[in-house]
Amino acid sequence: MALTAPALVGVLAVLALGLPVLLALTWRRRPHGLLAAGGWLVGVLLCQVLAVGLVAVVANNTYGFYNSWSELMGGRTEPVGGPVANQMVPADGSQGSVVSLSVTAPAIPGAHGGRRMNVLVWLPKEYREPQFSRASFPVVLILPGQPGTPQGVFRQFAVGSQSVAAIAQHQVRPFIAVMAPLMIDPPRDTECTDIPGGPHAESWLSRVVPAAVRAHFRVGGNRQRWSVMGWSTGGFCAAKLLLRQPSQFAAAVGIGGYYDAETDRSTGTLFRSRKEQAENSPYWLIGRTQLSPVNLLIITSRADRSSYDGVHYADSKQMIDASQGTPGWRRSSCRPVATTTRSTARRSARRLPGSVGWPRCNQRGDAPQAGSRPVRPRARSKSEASSATCTSSP
Repeated sequence: MALTAPALVGVLAVLALGLPVLLALTWRRRPHGLLAAGGWLVGVLLCQVLAVGLVAVVANNTYGFYNSWSELMGGRTEPVGGPVANQMVPADGSQGSVVSLSVTAPAIPGAHGGRRMNVLVWLPKEYREPQFSRASFPVVLILPGQPGTPQGVFRQFAVGSQSVAAIAQHQVRPFIAVMAPLMIDPPRDTECTDIPGGPHAESWLSRVVPAAVRAHFRVGGNRQRWSVMGWSTGGFCAAKLLLRQPSQFAAAVGIGGYYDAETDRSTGTLFRSRKEQAENSPYWLIGRTQLSPVNLLIITSRADRSSYDGVHYADSKQMIDASQGTPGWRRSSCRPVATTTRSTARRSARRLPGSVGWPRCNQRGDAPQAGSRPVRPRARSKSEASSATCTSSP
């Protein structure tokens, strides 16, 4: 049974609820003795395992951490074939279509070639219409959290339905969305870094994936036609790619993200020095790198302690403060307010018509509105960047 199958949730729910009831009904008629007591203890423990398993499966389906048992166990990502990709949007084409690209990640030194990774590409229905047959489309690269998958982030952000709605309302021009995996050496968390002697995750996202998309689809070639957005670790990576690769991306959106590179047991050794770690952290990069004109949008909620402030890695507040010195900085207040990470990400996504525009918030200042083109900064030198923050009150 598939990890994300609704039937698995149903079976676990029935067992998690039914077994405790069965044990309660048979309590008075239970046999006595050491062996019977041992069997009863096993039954109680099984109840706990089933309850925890049910919660874990529901959480996985909600947040899109893993799509298969193989991924959960740290194995290779299972292929997303045509039928599976087609099931992600309605068959009538009303929400566009989803194509799966098999792309080879950069080889890890000592390994026999790079892994074949599945990259999902969402195409708007306009892509196949005759009047757009010679048009090139802007691209938004959408990154999942860690762990997370392209399929999970596509469903979590309702990319198909929300993008179609934004295009129909003329908030943005038709665009292509690309969902790429962060983990190219699972289950290791690379923080989207080119690790010496290890996986080159930054090159994967900034060069390999864009090259594969350009080779297969009619997309814009210059940086003004490419944006990147992400949630949680994906938000960190989006900001990092923008600030480290300004020749590749013109805009980025971080939703519920953090902005200082993390190292722990899941990452292993990523950096050879504190200087190298700083150079891979948006918090450091925002005020110290020479940039082409870029736009960075930080979306967070004061109620989200895992992003805004409250736990050791939550630094959106510090990132917002650090970015205030950049020309064009502005703060926006968005409502309705969501008080959970999942709801914040989902509702924020609905305000982001593909990251090629900007959310319609109650502005303080002259923050750019969602429009038909990526917003370009006005009258700035190449060393200047703009940043906007979208925060919500608890």
